Amino acid sequence: MSSAGSTTSSSTTQVTFCCQRCARPLKLDPSLQNVSLKNFAELTSGNSTTSRPDFLSSPPIDVFADDGVERRVIVENSSRDDFCVLAKPEATKTEVFHNKIRVAMQLFDILSENSVIDHPLCEECTRSLFVQLDEELRNLKKDCALYQKVLSQLQQEDTTTTTALDTEISELRAEEASLLRELEEAEAAHSSVQGELEELQKAEKELEEEEEDLARECNKYEHRLAEVKEQQTCLDNELRYAHKELEKLKKTNIFNTVFHIWHDGHFGTINGFKLGRLPTCTVDWDEVSAAWGQTALLLYSLAKATNFKFQRFQIVPYGSQSYIQGETKFPLYTHGGLRLFLDAKFDQGMVNFLDCLKQFLDSIEKMGTFNFPYKIDKSKIGDQKGFYSIKLHFNSEEQWTKALKYMLINLKWALTVVAHSKRDK
Repeated sequence: MSSAGSTTSSSTTQVTFCCQRCARPLKLDPSLQNVSLKNFAELTSGNSTTSRPDFLSSPPIDVFADDGVERRVIVENSSRDDFCVLAKPEATKTEVFHNKIRVAMQLFDILSENSVIDHPLCEECTRSLFVQLDEELRNLKKDCALYQKVLSQLQQEDTTTTTALDTEISELRAEEASLLRELEEAEAAHSSVQGELEELQKAEKELEEEEEDLARECNKYEHRLAEVKEQQTCLDNELRYAHKELEKLKKTNIFNTVFHIWHDGHFGTINGFKLGRLPTCTVDWDEVSAAWGQTALLLYSLAKATNFKFQRFQIVPYGSQSYIQGETKFPLYTHGGLRLFLDAKFDQGMVNFLDCLKQFLDSIEKMGTFNFPYKIDKSKIGDQKGFYSIKLHFNSEEQWTKALKYMLINLKWALTVVAHSKRDK
């Protein structure tokens, strides 16, 4: 709201209000200047934001106060609620005018707050506003008629649609009830399955623990099995090696290995010891005694290997001090010298040994069609070319040495026969 005020003299004050649309000055209707307090209260009672006029907020004037002011009280009979307190004419004329102006301004404020249009307005703007509002009212009535028509159509359609929807709702509710029953059954089945699942999970956990225990046991046994296999492999290797060695030993002539009979020129040798003497090659008697000791041990071993027992004599192998035990002791050793020619026991010992050899060779020949290369006849040994005596007395060293050589050859043959018979068994 706009207003303008100007003063022309000390006794006259003029206030002008402007139109809020065209801004032309307005002349207010006199009725606005004569609004009673009751009417103003009724206008402002519905608006909480509009305050009362300032002069109403002031404390009432005590008309009977002794303040040197002359007052008159005029009370209208038409309303007991209205009253007016007047002072002296010179003091109240300007104050009443200002109060009326404030009342008018507050009335315009109330009108502006209660509508979308600012007040005050001039007559032309008011008529134009009325025309505009009438046009808006007609348009609103047309819109209302259209809405009413559409609403009627919708209400008619709603009847059919509502029936179909009610039927569909009933079907859906029946389906919902069926689904709820199925849901309850499914929940019950789910609870049962959940219980079974928990039991299965528990059983699975127990099985897993048992599987872990079995796996540990299996690993332990596999480790033990690996160790046993390794031991078995070692034993198999050892067994194969033992078989190889056994085959080698079976093929080995143990007697030939232990008692190596060979020749060295005209001498027959056993384990490197020469058996005999020659004028051109003197052999020490201790070596001859050692050779006789090896020869006695060989024949003793062959007889023991074949469980053969000699008659009349017993061979006692005693190294270079071996002898033949009969009615008396016949040595197979000598130290040479004159004693050799004076004592005939050494010769008798060699004859007795040759007798034992003949017994053993005869036992071998009886077992098959095997014949030894040299025959023995009492104290002599030889073949068709000739026999040689094994005695040293009244014999040459060459013939004695040759007889000893023939004896060793027969022993080597006997050794071979016994070794083959043992291997075949």
